Amino acid sequence: MSFEFTFLGSGTSQGVPLIGKEYPPEFLANPKNWRTRPAIYVATDQVRLVVDTPPEFRLQCLREKINRLDAVIFTHTHADHVMGLDDCRRFCDLRGDLPLPVYASEETMANLRRIYAYAFHDGPWPKGYFAPEPHVIEGPFTLGDLRITPLPLPHGSMITNGYLFEQNGIKRLAYLSDCKEVPVQVIDRIRGVEIVAVDALRHKPHPTHMCLDEALTAARRIGADRTYLTHLTHDYDHDVAQAELPPGVWFAWDGLKVTAIEQPK
Repeated sequence: MSFEFTFLGSGTSQGVPLIGKEYPPEFLANPKNWRTRPAIYVATDQVRLVVDTPPEFRLQCLREKINRLDAVIFTHTHADHVMGLDDCRRFCDLRGDLPLPVYASEETMANLRRIYAYAFHDGPWPKGYFAPEPHVIEGPFTLGDLRITPLPLPHGSMITNGYLFEQNGIKRLAYLSDCKEVPVQVIDRIRGVEIVAVDALRHKPHPTHMCLDEALTAARRIGADRTYLTHLTHDYDHDVAQAELPPGVWFAWDGLKVTAIEQPK
């Protein structure tokens, strides 16, 4: 009963390094400081899925040698989370020209239909084009051996979806990107989860994202065995910043693979 996920990207909306900014050579020398836009790839024995498709999605898939994708799940439709969706055309090819299931909230799906109007229609689709199979999320749903529960999170004037992934009744992962806080109802729902990945944009407070102090407070309240901080700006020089974190908390980096603990049979 395997469960593994990969941080395809761990950066903020502009990525790191920023365009047109000079950085110390030692900062750029650490590959963990090169952060593409945020997404994860989840793999079990029965299903392979991604949460979000950022602008670098194609490059992320090539880097991680991803050759199978069964579904895409979206948190929301800000550009840093959706602008790689057309690259999923290749996975439609690999699926034998079958449409690729796409899961999103009603609002997010409406935006996807607008942004990718050439793809979201009743068909037919020319060979080699992206063909989505839309599924509006209205509550928990199942993909393979995973039960996936949407978790509403405040993100400025909008609500994004975080997600709880459960496998055979075990709370494996809560993925909580792009949020200003983790509401108490969400904390109660995910309590007991093995792993949490949480927004920790920068040191200073931000109007729509959690800063480091807010993320660490949320992590303490959730009480997961392992906490990973994501959606990171260039505030963090990885090795220096990691040394200052409490036990059980890590800054994510692009390509980081996290495996759930095998449960005794």
